[in-house]
Amino acid sequence: MKSLTPIFILCMFLSLFAQEKSGPMVNVELVSGTKQRAQFLGIEQDTVQLGGYINNKFFVVKLPREKFKSITDSAGADYLHPAEAAVDTAGVNPADSLANSNNVQEQAARPEPVRLDSLLETTVYVGYESSIADSTLALQIDALTLRFLLESGQKVHAIRRNNIPDCDDNICLQEYLGKLGAKKVYLGTITPVEKKDSITVELTSILYEDEEDLPTIYKNKITLSRGKALSEALSKDNFRIFLMEASGLDASDLKEKKGYVYIETDPEGATLSLADENALCRSPCTFPVTDTASLELYAYWNVDKRLWGTQVSLHPVMGDTIKRYLKLKPVSPELRIISHPDGAQIFPGTKPITPKSSSLGTTPDRFPISEPGVVKFKLRKFGFRDTLVTVFVPPVSDTTVNIHLQSETRFDEMKEQQQWAKDQKKRFVGHTLMGASIAPIVVGAIFTYLAQLDYDEAEEIRDDLKQVATAGGDSYRHKVKKNKDRVKQGDRENAIGLSLIGAGVLMLGIGFFISF
Repeated sequence: MKSLTPIFILCMFLSLFAQEKSGPMVNVELVSGTKQRAQFLGIEQDTVQLGGYINNKFFVVKLPREKFKSITDSAGADYLHPAEAAVDTAGVNPADSLANSNNVQEQAARPEPVRLDSLLETTVYVGYESSIADSTLALQIDALTLRFLLESGQKVHAIRRNNIPDCDDNICLQEYLGKLGAKKVYLGTITPVEKKDSITVELTSILYEDEEDLPTIYKNKITLSRGKALSEALSKDNFRIFLMEASGLDASDLKEKKGYVYIETDPEGATLSLADENALCRSPCTFPVTDTASLELYAYWNVDKRLWGTQVSLHPVMGDTIKRYLKLKPVSPELRIISHPDGAQIFPGTKPITPKSSSLGTTPDRFPISEPGVVKFKLRKFGFRDTLVTVFVPPVSDTTVNIHLQSETRFDEMKEQQQWAKDQKKRFVGHTLMGASIAPIVVGAIFTYLAQLDYDEAEEIRDDLKQVATAGGDSYRHKVKKNKDRVKQGDRENAIGLSLIGAGVLMLGIGFFISF
């Protein structure tokens, strides 16, 4: 990654110029230890000017002289301390050549040419031609490719595209390097994927085995998401496999191998799941596995609120399919929830707990299981932190969960719990009033009904009295008295009934107001 360091230094110190300059190629070493090859453009007022190509664009870098440890060319001439350098092999004193930066630029109007003896029987890495907007990502992929090739044991000679004169495409580069005697050439492209936030990296390797025969060409490509390109490339040996296949090598040993499991059940249609996972499929079905580790497979079938289930241990074989026939039997699993300390309220799901949340109960408690799988619930106890619990409940056995609650020390959370506890009490009182209001309303309705019966009987007596021919007899007086008694009793019952109904309605209203 040292080769990338000058790029970051560039972003911190530099000014970029639109006009392309040129100079002799030199080896640069910074005080920090970073080494880089670049074009030397001169030293002005203790500021060193270097040139180079980034993503096929020429940039000029200006850095303070004290940042450099040495600047030398291939012949050993010292450009950083020209006054102390000896005359070079061509008889030119570097001090004289550095007297004026314009003279330096005139001495090298073109990029350093590639020499035949430097590439003969070598592996040449040219890199990628990028058309994506993110030049930093292109440089990172370029450096990553070169690093992988070097780590694979190949002796790679990396060159820049601008070192090849009059070549603007990969075909020209391929033919030119082949004529120079290169044994193997790597070059490729990085292009964006249309309508998707991803890129395609394509690498081609050209192997020259015999001068008289056509070269052998291998090509491979990989698609990476733009936001996670490097992490995707490095995960599961993706990039190593990509480079091996682009080099014509067999990468089957690195590729993820799969085995398969085929399950039939009696009865059919049972749900299959692995430990700590939800449903995979319904039997009969086949599913892939990528590991030879032992698996615990569960099968269950729910009908009319009755659960049937079984389990089996499997030992997958990569590249093969194992088959199993499972017979289900009636089961009655339970989930036991225990907390320390106990008395914690149990809330289903993962949603935030509010005063309106309904608890399933308090710990310790047990629940019958009708649908096995992953169960999530929260525990809340005043003075302790809320605890989210995720547990896999198998269909064939009881499951016990022990949770040790942690004391709550955060002030904001404790204040929120206090308010929640007050709201819970208010809701409890409200619900109690609403529940208690049912009794007086029902009793009041009964009394009003009895009062209506008394009124009806009094009305019948009154009608009888109207038909009596003579008044003043014992029978007549008895009926008059009975009529009055029924009216009085109806009035009492009606008053009691209406009072009870009113009280019940009032309790219901107060309870509803407190609760909501």
